[in-house]
Amino acid sequence: MKKTTLLVLSLILTLPGCKSNVRDSSPSLLNEGVQLQQNKVTVDALHAKVIMKASGATYPVEFSIRRANDPDQRMDVRGTVVDSGRGKVFGWIAKLNEATHSATLKHFPQLEVQADPDQPFEVSGYASGASINSGYRCGPINTRFTPGKGKVYLAEFQFVGQGCELHVYDTTQPQQRIPVTTVTAVK
Repeated sequence: MKKTTLLVLSLILTLPGCKSNVRDSSPSLLNEGVQLQQNKVTVDALHAKVIMKASGATYPVEFSIRRANDPDQRMDVRGTVVDSGRGKVFGWIAKLNEATHSATLKHFPQLEVQADPDQPFEVSGYASGASINSGYRCGPINTRFTPGKGKVYLAEFQFVGQGCELHVYDTTQPQQRIPVTTVTAVK
C-alpha cells in the first residue's frame, strides 16, 4: 500500500515538470471559463496579426509560437485548433461542432496572436489523434518568418495524405493567399 501511494505521489509531483521546455498560455476552463470562441486580435499599423488554422482533417492541432524579442525563448503553447468542417458539412453542424469544441475542450476553429513587425516569428504545429483501430501523429513542424507592419498572416497546418505540412500565407487582402518565404523544420 505504501509503495503504491508513494508511486502515485511521485508521478503527481513529476508529471507537471515534463513539459518544462515550453510555456503554456493556452486557454483553460479554470482560467477563462466557458468560451464559445477564441479571443480576436485586431491588426494595427504598428503590429501584424497571425491566424493559425488547420485544414484537411478533423484531428486537433496544438499551436505554439516563439517571438524573437521575448526574453523567455521557450515555445509558448497558444492553444488547440480543430477544423470544424465549415464549407464541407451543413452550416449548422459546423457551428455546433465549433461551439461544443470551444466551450468544453478549448479547441477553436482558429487562434489569433499579435506579432511584432520586422522581428522573426516562429509557429509550431503538432497533431495527434486516435480513432477506431488507428492512431495519428504528425509534427511538430516549426516554421519561421518575419512579419511586416499592418499585415495579416495565415499559418495553416494542412493534412496531406498520410502526412502534414505547415504553410504561411500573407492574407492582408482576404481574397488573396500569397505564400510567405519561411524556414521550416520538422522535428
